[in-house]
Amino acid sequence: MTNTQRPYTGFDKVGKATHPAAKQLATCLQKRFGMSYMGGLVVRPMRSAPANIQKLPPTDPRVAPYMSVHATGRAVDVGLNDAKKLGEIFEFLIDNADEFFLEEVHQYSYRAPGAKKAWGRGYRCSRAKKNRGIVEWDAKNNGGTPGGLWLHFEVAPNADAATLLANFRATKGNG
Repeated sequence: MTNTQRPYTGFDKVGKATHPAAKQLATCLQKRFGMSYMGGLVVRPMRSAPANIQKLPPTDPRVAPYMSVHATGRAVDVGLNDAKKLGEIFEFLIDNADEFFLEEVHQYSYRAPGAKKAWGRGYRCSRAKKNRGIVEWDAKNNGGTPGGLWLHFEVAPNADAATLLANFRATKGNG
């Protein structure tokens, strides 16, 4: 179980299909935790992009800085109708971020201690040394879907599906 600081890729190019390693991790999460697959490759801006950007076609050059990693095919959303269990699975993914080639994970249902609303939280591999790479979100900085009952994850471009599967099988516990 490792979680070391690594460079974050983010959006780099439009993909043609959902990345095999992202599909593999989604399948593993479905089998072990009963999660449902909500989607992978979608060419669109991030949900947190400004409203004027959301209305533009993805090919408009003004959208480029706001493109979702879903557009690369390396991001997948998986859902579960249990906020507590989503928190446990989020922690499981962060604990195994290196083994699962994870660069980013979002938990939209997370409510920070003392917060009135579940704004969510996000892990990013490039900040893994501080707070395990996790930032709690608020009204100004969030993933655009507060309270959502799903996890979003992004795998590295060089993620290998077979290695990911072997690493997943080597983990214990239920999240």
